[in-house]
Amino acid sequence: MRGIWSQKRTDEKVLYVLSNIFSIIIIILVCMQILGIWKTAKNVFTPLLGVTMLIQTIQYWKKNKSVANISLCAAILLFGFSIFTFLIK
Repeated sequence: MRGIWSQKRTDEKVLYVLSNIFSIIIIILVCMQILGIWKTAKNVFTPLLGVTMLIQTIQYWKKNKSVANISLCAAILLFGFSIFTFLIK
């Protein structure tokens, strides 16, 4: 792992760290929503999930275009869903 990490470019490292941070925050927010601690947590974790999907799109763009395209479509759907639910309330 150490050799692979040192071979990565700085932008790849930043995207990897951001993706992990957002994933942990999303897990915490989902747990808060499920347990009823914060009833409107979905208004925060849904757009964060879209941002995570966009980061994944950037990471996979050069490696696997089909996965990147699916991730991009999922991110667009999530952002659309977030805007739709925000406008309804």
